Amino acid sequence: MDLYAEIRSENTSKLVDTPFGGRFCGPIPPRRRVSLYQGIALSFYTDKNLTLPNLFSAEYEVGTPAPSTPCSFIVDNKRNGSILSPTYPGTYPKGLTCNYQFIGNESQRVRLEFRDFDLFFGGQHCPLDYVKVYDGLDNTSAVIGTYCGQQRNLVLYSSESNLYVLFVTLQRTANTQNRGFKGIFEFSESFVKLDFITAYKGEHIRGSECDQKILSKKESSGLVVSPNFPYPYIPKVVCRYFIYGMQDSQHLERVRLQFLIFNISKNKTIGDSCTDGYLKLYLKGQEATDSYDKFDHEMCGTESNPSHVVSDGPRLVMVFSSGESQGQGFKARYCFETEYKIPGTAAPDGSCNFTYISSSRKKGDFNSPRHPSNYPSDTNCTYLFLATPNEQVTLIFDYFKVRTKNTNVTVGHYGMDVCQDDWLEIYNMYRDDTEKLIGRYCGSTAPGPVESNLGALGLRVILHSDSELVYSGFKARYTFEVAKPIFGGT
Repeated sequence: MDLYAEIRSENTSKLVDTPFGGRFCGPIPPRRRVSLYQGIALSFYTDKNLTLPNLFSAEYEVGTPAPSTPCSFIVDNKRNGSILSPTYPGTYPKGLTCNYQFIGNESQRVRLEFRDFDLFFGGQHCPLDYVKVYDGLDNTSAVIGTYCGQQRNLVLYSSESNLYVLFVTLQRTANTQNRGFKGIFEFSESFVKLDFITAYKGEHIRGSECDQKILSKKESSGLVVSPNFPYPYIPKVVCRYFIYGMQDSQHLERVRLQFLIFNISKNKTIGDSCTDGYLKLYLKGQEATDSYDKFDHEMCGTESNPSHVVSDGPRLVMVFSSGESQGQGFKARYCFETEYKIPGTAAPDGSCNFTYISSSRKKGDFNSPRHPSNYPSDTNCTYLFLATPNEQVTLIFDYFKVRTKNTNVTVGHYGMDVCQDDWLEIYNMYRDDTEKLIGRYCGSTAPGPVESNLGALGLRVILHSDSELVYSGFKARYTFEVAKPIFGGT
């Protein structure tokens, strides 16, 4: 049996010019079919002399005739409703271009939820059949996303009052059996207002109700707040915050977050658990929704615990769920700090200054920023090794590669004249606030074991890089030991 679901007239001689809907035989019936226009044609063929009445049977119903354009609609006078792809839930036709234009009032946003979505999957970027959703009045607006294949839980929001949906199917010879889509839409003034994002210079993630991303502008800082802040937040909303530090060959940052105001309503009848509203923190920057149960902190009530956090890498993610009760919400300050990946006590101002105190630890490691990766350009890092009065500190370099242009030197890269690009300097520090240079080093000429002088306060190590190319730097060890007598003995 041949099927034609896109006929325009009763003239059967024109079936040869009509898109073919498929040929079927055997015991498995075709899927339900809906005509694109005002009719369906079935062509039955048998090579037998006798056919029985129960060979096949079908029911049909006549629907409302389609408009002059078979599948383009303007939706501007309904609060809510549904949209269907042509002939849904039957196999959708080939060679179609359909659009659905949603026009709301000035204070409204549009929510579109696909309850069923089954398109032919032509590849990761959907080059064949697809649905493309635009965040505005027409296809010149910013794209929210392009979708094909099978989609689950696909819910999209407009940023403002308009949304435009484009459905395209290519003219192909392959016989596919995909249903298309069914969606429900809603215009509403009660969806989250995005002022709480734009007022604090965040960037709304298109298609979401209230998700945002905050990108570093190199050691920048700012404020982040709950929806509708400083007024009480709306019940039953979930907003995600993606705070991204810089991460490339020259930059690596981490995120520091400090809460200034915190009040998320808590169900007081169920102990300390956050069963109503909450704010979850993900210090490893998890982005996949299936990782959201692996949070580092869950907070609610009238105080944030902890009051400040630092991300484990360049990204920090927060998920705010408002629950059924209302509260003032939260306000927090974020700042992006350069991540040097250097063990030691870091300077509180986030600069590349690290201190190693004998009374805290007698031995350990230290290295150039981000070693074994390249250190950044235009950087000055200081390492202070502070001994007790009866101690000396010893430095041993296990790896050393600091950039220099002077490649013709045969006696080693050492001294002020040779090391003028990137270099490492080591100083003896004394208790009268004076210093004495032990040496300047560069290239692959590592300092030998360096020992602080007797009576010295300790050693200062400085790594300097200019604005040009960079190398992988150094890795070294330090040890604080009781001072050795000058003339031997015990």
